[in-house]
Amino acid sequence: MEGQTVSPAHNPCLLIPIYNQGPLVEATLARLQHLGLPCLIVDDGSDAATQAVLDAAAARHDWISLRRLPKNSGKGVAALTGIAWARELGYSHAVQLDADGQHTVEDIPKLLEMSRAEPQALVSAAPIYDENVPKSRLYGRYITHFWVWVETLSLQIVDSMCGFRVYPVAASDDLAREHPIGRRMDFDTDIMVRLYWRGLPVRFLRSRVVYPDNGISNFAPFADNVRITLMHTKLVLGMPLRIPMLLRQRRAHKARNKEAQHWSQVRESGAYAGMWFMASAYRLIGRRGLHLMLYPVIGYFFLRNGQARAASRQFLFRVRTFTAGTEAPTPGVGDSFRHFMSFGRSIVDRVGSWKGDINREQIVYNGREHLLRLVEQGRGGVLLSSHLGNIELLRAMVRSSPGIRINVLVFAANARSINRVMKKINPDADIELIPVTSVDPGTAIMLKEKVARGEFVVIAADRTSPTAPEKSLRVPFLGHDASFPQGAFVLAGLLQSPVLLVFCLQRGRYHFFIEQFSDNMSMARSQRAELLREHVARYALRLQHYAQMAPEQWFNFYDFWAPPAGSADRPAPPARLAQVPID
Repeated sequence: MEGQTVSPAHNPCLLIPIYNQGPLVEATLARLQHLGLPCLIVDDGSDAATQAVLDAAAARHDWISLRRLPKNSGKGVAALTGIAWARELGYSHAVQLDADGQHTVEDIPKLLEMSRAEPQALVSAAPIYDENVPKSRLYGRYITHFWVWVETLSLQIVDSMCGFRVYPVAASDDLAREHPIGRRMDFDTDIMVRLYWRGLPVRFLRSRVVYPDNGISNFAPFADNVRITLMHTKLVLGMPLRIPMLLRQRRAHKARNKEAQHWSQVRESGAYAGMWFMASAYRLIGRRGLHLMLYPVIGYFFLRNGQARAASRQFLFRVRTFTAGTEAPTPGVGDSFRHFMSFGRSIVDRVGSWKGDINREQIVYNGREHLLRLVEQGRGGVLLSSHLGNIELLRAMVRSSPGIRINVLVFAANARSINRVMKKINPDADIELIPVTSVDPGTAIMLKEKVARGEFVVIAADRTSPTAPEKSLRVPFLGHDASFPQGAFVLAGLLQSPVLLVFCLQRGRYHFFIEQFSDNMSMARSQRAELLREHVARYALRLQHYAQMAPEQWFNFYDFWAPPAGSADRPAPPARLAQVPID
């Protein structure tokens, strides 16, 4: 068996449900032959021409077996018939794929490798579409994604509609015998959600899906969309009975994957899927429509993420008491929800900036002359930013000032998701994202060359390093000591260039605030510790100033004041967090 290793515990076959796709199935079978896997074809009552093609293929190849249903009953019935048949024949797993050549069969070995590593899992492709994908089908998927996230109280299911997947045969057949499953195009989502409810892991592999020009689709837009809507309605109506079980699953999942205390390890749930959903919805319904859609989406995240809710109310409490004293009102649930909504709106505007929809007229610049002066002199520099406000709108400034070239250092785990979405939205993206886990000498040299060419490097200086959290300094911030990274300031010193502070806050229109921070932050070794602390403290003061101006635009949803393990300074005494009523 070419490229495959079969063990008694993992004995896979191919499964192709087919209806009236005879002209296309021969090419698909030719691409599958080299895999050396037995193939079960379930003919769902096809026309005579397709039956003739299938009969000939089964007679010609001993690795193909054919079973025919007496009448067309739907994809779900055909697939479940095939799964039960595979179980009768002793196969442990079935690789389901479409007959029409949409799926990248070259990825089957990768799917099976994942299945062998986790035999109890449902392993599915997560589609990467070509430009021929019907837009109605594409946008409909994102509506289904949202409802699946609600039905499972989880973002683990990246895509529930792709029919290219590896089923654990026994578990899938048992489910079908005990519960009715969608019979037609509602099948793929229905069975995946129900298997998830039973505790089966669901894993995904990114795989290209094409819509050939001569493709034959059996999707009936009106009838199948009605079926899918009814399926979601039925699943959601049963949610009250399932919530305790789903919460137990979530707790068990968290126990297996303990959340670390560092911000970088607080998982950005479904980062790629979430951003791509927002980008697709933006194209479909526009900025205003997406703002309305934020309420259920952000409401869902607000309800499921107690850690972020606690961090929100902690921050709002501290900024209020620092600004107005102990008599300031304690932030409530509504304040925290508005904080979350502000974050959601910033993501919408981020997508708008990627598409070029936010222009110079929508932005007010304060201190732009500091930046333009350097550009006129042919000099580059460092822009110290933060996770306050929406620094992504630098793109609008770059587009209105062609002489400015921006490079943004981004934590590597997040950069991949951002880059993938950004390039799909706008292949001509005008800001370079540089993924980093740490700044080594090679990175420093590369950045120094960019600055020497008159380019600017943006570094967020408010989050400690994910790879070296101990390299931080604790300085006062809103009345309590907080940890800030040394690395951003050390790197700024190594680049020996001017350093500016840049903040972007929404106050009706977006307002950029650009300040001169240092002409040159290079530090002699004998004075480095003292100067480093001075720079960090000055930065914290300016961040504090702008955080007081727009507290609901603070987007660090973790305990900002918690000292990282092994930090350079002794941890501050425990803050009076108990005074903040948190969930």
